[in-house]
Amino acid sequence: MKNVFYRTLFFLFAGLLISPLFSAEPESTIDFRSKIWARTKEEYSLKKDDSVLYQGKPTAKVVHKGEEDWAISFPKSIAVEPGDIFEISCMMKTEGVGDAGISAILYKGKESADWGFGRVQLFGNTDWTELKTTFVVPLGSTSIQPRITGHRVITAWFTNFQIKKAGKYQLEKERKIHSLENRFLKIRFDSRDGTFSVFDKRIGRLWEQTLAGASPILVVKSERKENEILCAFLRGQNTLEYTARIALEEDKPELTVSVDTKDKNSVLTNKVQYPFPFIPGNNDRLILPVNEGISFPVREKTVNLWYLYTYGGHGLCMGFFGNIEDKIGPAGGNGYLAIFETPDDSGVQLVYQKPRENMPELSYGFPCWDGQTKKFGYKRQIRYVFFDKGGHVALCKRYREYSKQIGLYMPFTEKIKKNPNLKEGMELLIGAANIWYFGNEPMKVLHEMKAAGMDRILWSAGGSPENLTAMNKIDGVLTSRYDIYQDLMDPARLKEVGVHPDWTQDAWPNEINWTHPDGTWRKGWGVIPKGATEADVKSGKVKRIRCAVLCDSKALPYAEKRIEKELKTKPFKARFIDTTVAAPWYECFHPDHPMNRTQSRYWKMKLLELLGARFNLVCGSETGHEASVPYCDFFEGMNSLGPYRLPHGGLTNTDYSEPTPDLVKKYQVGTDYRLPLWELVYHDCTVGYNYWYDFNNRKEDIWKKRDLLCALYGFPPMYRFTQKIWDAHKEKIAESYKIAEPVSRLTGWVEMTDHQILTEDRLVQKTVFANGVEVIANFGSTSWTAPNGDVFPAESMKICQ
Repeated sequence: MKNVFYRTLFFLFAGLLISPLFSAEPESTIDFRSKIWARTKEEYSLKKDDSVLYQGKPTAKVVHKGEEDWAISFPKSIAVEPGDIFEISCMMKTEGVGDAGISAILYKGKESADWGFGRVQLFGNTDWTELKTTFVVPLGSTSIQPRITGHRVITAWFTNFQIKKAGKYQLEKERKIHSLENRFLKIRFDSRDGTFSVFDKRIGRLWEQTLAGASPILVVKSERKENEILCAFLRGQNTLEYTARIALEEDKPELTVSVDTKDKNSVLTNKVQYPFPFIPGNNDRLILPVNEGISFPVREKTVNLWYLYTYGGHGLCMGFFGNIEDKIGPAGGNGYLAIFETPDDSGVQLVYQKPRENMPELSYGFPCWDGQTKKFGYKRQIRYVFFDKGGHVALCKRYREYSKQIGLYMPFTEKIKKNPNLKEGMELLIGAANIWYFGNEPMKVLHEMKAAGMDRILWSAGGSPENLTAMNKIDGVLTSRYDIYQDLMDPARLKEVGVHPDWTQDAWPNEINWTHPDGTWRKGWGVIPKGATEADVKSGKVKRIRCAVLCDSKALPYAEKRIEKELKTKPFKARFIDTTVAAPWYECFHPDHPMNRTQSRYWKMKLLELLGARFNLVCGSETGHEASVPYCDFFEGMNSLGPYRLPHGGLTNTDYSEPTPDLVKKYQVGTDYRLPLWELVYHDCTVGYNYWYDFNNRKEDIWKKRDLLCALYGFPPMYRFTQKIWDAHKEKIAESYKIAEPVSRLTGWVEMTDHQILTEDRLVQKTVFANGVEVIANFGSTSWTAPNGDVFPAESMKICQ
C-alpha cells in the first residue's frame, strides 16, 4: 500500500505542476515559465504538446536554449530513512546537443546534500526511452525531492513520471570499530559511516576524516583480516555493492585503499567518492601538482580549481595531491601524500567548507573514481604516505621514488642511452631559450640574438628549407616547428573558415572521436569565420565554428606521413605537438574504433614516441603530463599555471595592453602559492617553459618576476615577438636572458634536491641541485640580508656553486 501511496501522491504533485498539460480544458493563459528554473536568461519553456504523443496521449515539452543547466523540481519532498530503496522513472525523448534526465535532491534536514542524486540522462537526439533510476537513501538523509534536469540546448518530451519505494536495504546492525597498527601508524575504522582515522605515533598527530563535501555511503558489512580491513558498502546512487580494502604496510608509514565491485560492467553515472577526506589542521597547506605546482593555505578557498582529473595536463600533471603543515625552514612540516595508483580514470575533488560544525571553513581534497566508458571497469587504488617532517620536498621525493617504480621516470641521460641519435638535440635543448618570432627577417634576428649573448636557442618559429639549413649550422640553435594531430573541420563548413594545413581532413567522418554512441562528435578548437574578428566573437556578432577531434587511435599514420614528407626538405631537429598531453585522455564511442582513457593515453604516447624513436627529433608538447616523460623532452606551459595565465592574445598578438589581472600577480608569479613540485620530481627528465601566450616578455610589470622564477626553478625563458617588438626591446630581452637562462643550463641534467622558503613572507626562496648549484632569489621590493651577511637587492638572484 505504501508503494501505491507514493505513486498516487506523486501523480498528484505532477498534476499540480503541469496540470494544464493533461486537463481536458486547455488553459493557454498559464505562465509555464514559472514552473521551470534555468541558470541563464536564454529562452526556456515548459508546456503541453498535443503534436507529440506517447501511447496516444499528449506529453510535456521542455525547451531550453541556454548553455548551462535547468530543472523542474516537483513541489513537495518525501520523508525518507537511510537504507530506503526508491525508483524514479519516466518515458522521455530528446532533440538537441545537451542532455535531460531524472534524479532527486537529497536533503539533510533543510540543507541540500546532493542536487542530482541517482541521476540518469539522455544525450543528444533520442527516441522514446524509459529512464529509470534506483537508489538507496544514504546515512543522514531525511527527505528527497524528485526532479527533471538538463544542460545546454535541448528539447525534451516526457510523460508517465512516477516514483515508488521499492524496499529497504539491510545494513550492518551494530556499529563496529576495526583497528590496524604498525610501529608508525594506527588506523581506526568506523562501520557507522565508513570513515577511518590515522594516528601518526611519531608526532602524535591524529588524522580524522569527514563526510562534509563528499557523498556518504551505507556500510553493509565490515571485518578485519590480518593487516587489512574489508568493507562492503552502497553508495546510494544505485544498488550496486562495492568493496573497500584498507591495507597497512608492514614496516612503512603507508597504507593503500582500493575500491572494487563484482559487477565491473555496471553503469557508473556518478563518480565514486571513497575514501573520505582527511580534516586538515588550521595551519596546513593543500599541495596540488597543477602544472609546475601550487599550494593553498587551507584557510583560503582554492581559486579556479574544483575537480582536477589525473588524466591530462589541464588537471593534475602528476598523480598525487597532499596536505602539509605550513612550516618555514629546511626541516619542513608533517603531512600526507595521496598517490593515485590507478590514475587513468580518477581525480581529486576540492571543497571549501566546515569539516565539522565547530570548525572554520577549510579547503581540502579527496579522491574520486570516474567511470571507464561509463562503467566501473576495474579495481581502483590510492596510496597514502604519512610524513613526520619534510614538507612538500619530502612528498615529492617519495613520489619520485614511486615514478621510478612504475617506469615514468626517465632522465635525459637514459633517453640518450636508449637512442644515441638524440644526444646532439638534447644538448642543444638544455638551457635553450624558446623563441617564437613573427616577422620576415629570421636570420637577421637570430644573428642579433647570438651577438647579444643569447647563445642557446630553441627556434620554434619554423622556417624555409634554406633558413633551417643555415640555422642548423649555427652553434647552439635547435630548430623546431609547431604541429598538431587533433583538429579537423566538417567539410560543409570549409567555405566559411578555409583549411588549416595541419588539419587531418582525410579523417572526416570515419576517424573522428564520438562522445556518445549516437554519433555526437567531440568538439575541438573554435575557428573564427572568414572576415570576422576576435572582437566580433566577443560582442556576440559571430560564433566560432568548432572543429571535430581526431580519435587518438587514428593519429599515428597522419603524423608518420606528414613528418616523413616534410623532413625531406626541411631539416628540423625538434618538433612540438600541440594538445596531445594538455587535452585529457579522451574516450571514444565510435563503433569502429571505441576507446577508453587508458587506450587513449597509449595512443597519445605512441604519437610522441614516434618523434624520437623513428625520426630522431627532440619532442615537445603542450602543458605537460608525467605519462609523457619517457617520450617527451620539453613542455610549453609547464611553468604557466593553467588557471592563472594571461588572457589569450591571438596567434600573433605578442603584447597585452590591459592591466595585469590580479589573479596573474597573485598566483602565477606570486611566491605565496607557487611550488616547484614538478622540478623536484622530474627536473632531470624534461625542460619546462611558459605558455605561448603567457611568455616572459608579455607584461612589463611582471617580467622580472618571471625571470626570477626561471632562475629559481632552473628552466629557461620563452620570448615571443614581432620584428617591431624585437627592434624596440632587444636589449631588455638579452638582459632578461642573462637572469633567466644560466641556471637551466647549469642544472638541466641533474636532480633538484631541495626547495626552501627562507622568510616568513615567502619572498626569499632557495633551490638546491644535485651538482652543488644553489640558487637564492629575492622576489621582494626591499633588500634581504642572508645569515652569512650576503645582501640580496630587491628582485634579484644569486647562483652559488
